[in-house]
Amino acid sequence: MAQPLLAHLVGIPLERANSLPLFANADRLARKPRCSETKDHSIIRSAARAITHPYIQPNSPVSYARLIFDLDWHQTRHRFHKLPLRYLASTHAWENELGVPAPNWAALSPDKNSAHICYELKTPVGRHERARIKPQQYLAAIESALAIKLGADEGYTAQLCKNPLNVKWDLYRGPETSRDMDELAEYVELTTAQRHGYNRTVRGEVGRNIFLFDSLRYWAYDNINAHRVDGMEAWEKLVSMQAQRINAASYDHMPFLAGRGLLPTSECRAIGKSVARWTWANYGKPKLTQAFSELQAWRGAQGAQASAASKRLGREKQILQAISQLTAQGQLASMGRVAATIGCSKSTLSMHYAEFFKGTPQ
Repeated sequence: MAQPLLAHLVGIPLERANSLPLFANADRLARKPRCSETKDHSIIRSAARAITHPYIQPNSPVSYARLIFDLDWHQTRHRFHKLPLRYLASTHAWENELGVPAPNWAALSPDKNSAHICYELKTPVGRHERARIKPQQYLAAIESALAIKLGADEGYTAQLCKNPLNVKWDLYRGPETSRDMDELAEYVELTTAQRHGYNRTVRGEVGRNIFLFDSLRYWAYDNINAHRVDGMEAWEKLVSMQAQRINAASYDHMPFLAGRGLLPTSECRAIGKSVARWTWANYGKPKLTQAFSELQAWRGAQGAQASAASKRLGREKQILQAISQLTAQGQLASMGRVAATIGCSKSTLSMHYAEFFKGTPQ
């Protein structure tokens, strides 16, 4: 019988676990996470044993329950070198200083300006091989854009993170509520991430089929023009052969995929066929005319404005409902209480919706 998750915690680690229920949750951790005393190697232990170590695997092999970022601001050339993480943690100034939401928690190094910060996801995103690709790609785009704004280490794979329950780290506690992806997306410009090489780094966190799909499509983008003259049938055969070569090289060099074997030949063929047909139809074509490009840009801007207006109306409706609810309960509808009721930060209300709280104590 499995031990309760907090069975081996006492004192400060237990207090921290009780104050971070989204992290200290057996359903949101791997059943047997990797853990370590140092970041140089790891071992596999039961979840109850793993959370006693300074480093722990933050997500399970089958889903993302949280986003983790590695902030190495102690490096002298880092653009945030002179901005203390402890200042952000003590003043909750993440949004004001960086334009990002406050993380749910941060595990800070006691002797340098460095930390791992975490955003807990309201709905975990599947990362197994039968999971939907679109949510994974949406989450990857958000992660990439947030990493850029935070100046986070883009090579960090989040296989291990600083365990916020461990006394080796100083703990910052942020909002207790989890966030959905749409809320996180409000803080970033996702098209910015597409202009960076970060999204072309195939790291394999989400499964062999996604690793193969991403590796193959990037190869196809770079080679379609050289082979278009040979015709569609030859191109599809070439892409299928490349898929087989990538698969045959195995996935053991990827920390998340080692030991999981190869994909079936039928799945490689299906992925190759999909990539070949899409790139043939959509990639490497002559550029659009300037007039049509401008029309498309205008349409995109109109759509973005409509989306932003819709999100704002939805938030305003939440605020008004929360004010009515608190008033009906005989409570003062302060900005802090409304923020807690609708699950957003007080700083968000202060920055964007202050008109609803004029004359009301904050």
